[in-house]
Amino acid sequence: MRRVNKVGILGVSLCVVTFLLVAAGLTLWIWVEGAPTPAERCARMRGCALCHGDEWTNRLHPSLQRHKPGNAIRPTLQAAITQAHPRLSRGAEAELTEWMYSCQLPLLAASRREEAAATLYRAKCAACHGTDGNGSPGLYPPLRGSEWLSEEPSRLPEILTNGLQGPITVRGQEWNAIMLPPGLSSKEEINTIILYIRKHFSK
Repeated sequence: MRRVNKVGILGVSLCVVTFLLVAAGLTLWIWVEGAPTPAERCARMRGCALCHGDEWTNRLHPSLQRHKPGNAIRPTLQAAITQAHPRLSRGAEAELTEWMYSCQLPLLAASRREEAAATLYRAKCAACHGTDGNGSPGLYPPLRGSEWLSEEPSRLPEILTNGLQGPITVRGQEWNAIMLPPGLSSKEEINTIILYIRKHFSK
């Protein structure tokens, strides 16, 4: 009787394990086949995320961090894939290159916007407010942690256009200096500076 019970329990256990394996396989198949593009399907089928995680989708790939504008992007990505996975077929390599391209292009554009904003800030603002946003002691107030970035946001375009004359209070300290207009040439440059200082120096 005990032997029969053990056989029954073993049979049930095998059925449960089989069911779970089939369910997992079906879920994986649906996930792979549900990819929006053939390139992403190839990446899912090969399990790229198991090793790379979100490296390709949320972070700029190292091969593109020093990419110069005007140079082709696909050959750079394809070379990186070839170096990392030399045994891939040409077809799989081409599909993965397209998938990486679709993921990396927005990240590269965002990186270049950030670089352009940093360059503009250094050229127009850093001489007085410092590259780190901490200002010049006794001369010019800090931007880092300034309530003007959060409590007076509507005044930022006006200040960047027309300048500002004190006295003003920043982080509990009074400043009485003259800020000349930084010479921004367009609304786009003004918005670029505002987004940059809010991103890097807000509380």
